[in-house]
Amino acid sequence: MKKKTADKASKQKTVLPKAAIKKLGKVSDKEIAQQYNVVYTVVGRERRERGIPAFDHFEWPKRLLNMLGKKSDNEIARLAGVAVNTVYKKRVVLGIAPFQQSTHNSAYQWKKSAINKLGKVTDSELAEQLGVSPGMVASKRRSLGRDASTKRYVPRRPWTKREIAMLGRISDAKVAEATGRGRRHIRTKRESLGIAPFQQQNKSQWSKKMLSKLGKAPDGQVAEELGVALSTVSVQRHRHGIPAFVSSKKAKKSPSKKR
Repeated sequence: MKKKTADKASKQKTVLPKAAIKKLGKVSDKEIAQQYNVVYTVVGRERRERGIPAFDHFEWPKRLLNMLGKKSDNEIARLAGVAVNTVYKKRVVLGIAPFQQSTHNSAYQWKKSAINKLGKVTDSELAEQLGVSPGMVASKRRSLGRDASTKRYVPRRPWTKREIAMLGRISDAKVAEATGRGRRHIRTKRESLGIAPFQQQNKSQWSKKMLSKLGKAPDGQVAEELGVALSTVSVQRHRHGIPAFVSSKKAKKSPSKKR
């Protein structure tokens, strides 16, 4: 029985193509998974087995590096416009201890606008807006003798077409100013739609010859041929209203599903 299960596991194990293996650590696991149509976890597993560190596309300025360990990971992530996990990994790689909560409480400078919100919104909601821990917000609120908000957490409002149209055309910071949304929330929405950041997608100008390739092959193949990021190809295709490439095999199979 053990031999049979082992044989099944070996057959089910997805093998990455050589072209994908060469890109491990050079681009994100997610981008490789999308380009070669494999599961994201398969790419990560293969990279870890080969001892290749994960790709980190964020270039850390000295100003933010000096903040590591001196401010909370949440606050640094908010200032940098990156995920908290990105800050955590960078700090661990550099061997910097996390910022102590007690020191953070005494060092954080509360603005009047933030103090006015204490007790009016939930501690978790205000903590997310400020990039600090809910415990810190609760501690400040209690020190001022204010009761916790009884309001239920209100989900974020749906994205409008006008707001989505801003993504990738101006910086995330400007989108935040225009919409009143947090930069982390904006970045998550942008990446979920496959839209590259403003600076990245405007580094190169697209010629008519480059645009003519869109939709005639998978985005991953076009990206590799042109030497640009997968997300950049997706952005240009969506911007020009070009539908994604569909192979003839898939097109033939789809009618057969109907009975």
